[in-house]
Amino acid sequence: MATKWIDNERTALAQEVTRQPDGPGRRIGKRGELTGIGKVAPGGAKIFRERLAQFQAEAAYWENRIGTVHDFRIFLFDNDTRILFTIVFDGDFKPYVEDLVKEVTPWLDQIFGGVWEGYKGMNDAGISELVHNAKVDAEFFYAAFPDSTRRDVEKAVRISSAVNELLDAAS
Repeated sequence: MATKWIDNERTALAQEVTRQPDGPGRRIGKRGELTGIGKVAPGGAKIFRERLAQFQAEAAYWENRIGTVHDFRIFLFDNDTRILFTIVFDGDFKPYVEDLVKEVTPWLDQIFGGVWEGYKGMNDAGISELVHNAKVDAEFFYAAFPDSTRRDVEKAVRISSAVNELLDAAS
């Protein structure tokens, strides 16, 4: 990463981007990111698209079980031969992965099973190596409100909604 820039009015809000202290990915404040690229298994693109509506519909249920994910994206690209996933989450890498295994294994197995070549399930002993081999270090990472966790954002939305209801009732 570049260590120098020209100080000016545009750099006054520069964020300090570091590495995750306990695993792959970058970190800004309380937010970490992980990006990975893997091969699509033979027939995996068809399986992925057949399941897509279901796992999209279940996303909020599964991600709320963890409660730390801000964004999660998956792309098939290069004529459906490669898969890219990118996640922005709160906290350190290892506790996040522990939460994945404990809380969302069935969902991730539905998403990646038969799709990502080499994926044998979240409980497979080789999952760490598969993720390690897939990881791609983000060269650029920006996070709006990097010191606000997902729970902080949810709380602010609830408070804003309650204040708006109160103001509406008073008018």
